Amino acid sequence: ANVNFASLDPVLRSKIRTSAEALEQKEELVSCQVLIYELERIFTYLEGELGNTINKGYIPLQDRLNVAEFGLLEAQISSFEKQLENGDYVDADVLAVVLDQVIDFKRRLGIDYYVTGLTFDKEAIQRFLADLLEKTKTGLLFYVKGVELLWNDAIYSLRLIGRALQGYTLQPREVRTLRRSFKDIITFIPFVIILIIPLSPIGHVLVFGAIQRVFPGFFPSCFTETRQNLLELYESTEYTEVVIKETWQEQVTRALQAGVFNIGDAAKQLVGGESVDETESDDDTNKSKSSEKKI
Repeated sequence: ANVNFASLDPVLRSKIRTSAEALEQKEELVSCQVLIYELERIFTYLEGELGNTINKGYIPLQDRLNVAEFGLLEAQISSFEKQLENGDYVDADVLAVVLDQVIDFKRRLGIDYYVTGLTFDKEAIQRFLADLLEKTKTGLLFYVKGVELLWNDAIYSLRLIGRALQGYTLQPREVRTLRRSFKDIITFIPFVIILIIPLSPIGHVLVFGAIQRVFPGFFPSCFTETRQNLLELYESTEYTEVVIKETWQEQVTRALQAGVFNIGDAAKQLVGGESVDETESDDDTNKSKSSEKKI
């Protein structure tokens, strides 16, 4: 029902406002107690998961991150508790945000997360697909660059062979490049065959790991991280076109400067040409006078 507060007695209105403020304080106190209760549950869970760290000798990185996040939440909730004890006002929106953080933390830890049937976590599926797509792109780019390196090595080796047939003496570095290219071409075929075999990624890792132990030089050099990193370093330091963006005032100024320079250069050439002509004419006059004297 709607109540017109203006028609109520002032004393009654004051009591209603006081009761409303007291109710808000109690709600804040209840919210703070809920946060403390959830924080204690998280502490109990983390304590059980970590166990005796002295016997383990180490703490995993994820557990350390969880403990750090728990410490931040505990500091925030402790400040809320002190404010309520002192009778200060605590913003309800801030309490709601911290409560959402605690709930999200519980969800990531697996507390109160029971599967009652066939359910799908959309966020987890999206993260899995995004990671899978990113790893697929990285793997394909790695093999594409490897094939590109192998092709460039083959072309360069053919050029070296052609120069050697023409009588050119190969340098030791070029000989090593030829040997490496031949080895890469020979090992590329079984490498591709093993890669095409329908195995899981773990199976490929195990197969290549076993082969690498028996034959350390089995992998083509173009499919190793060393050469891939060198290629990335070369591509990052390669010359790129530089585009200078100028305003119309800067363009006009540059055009005027170029015009003044061209005019000055032309004047210098003109003055220099006249002086050369005068010098040549004086030389001709002197030569004619000397010839007349001889006659």
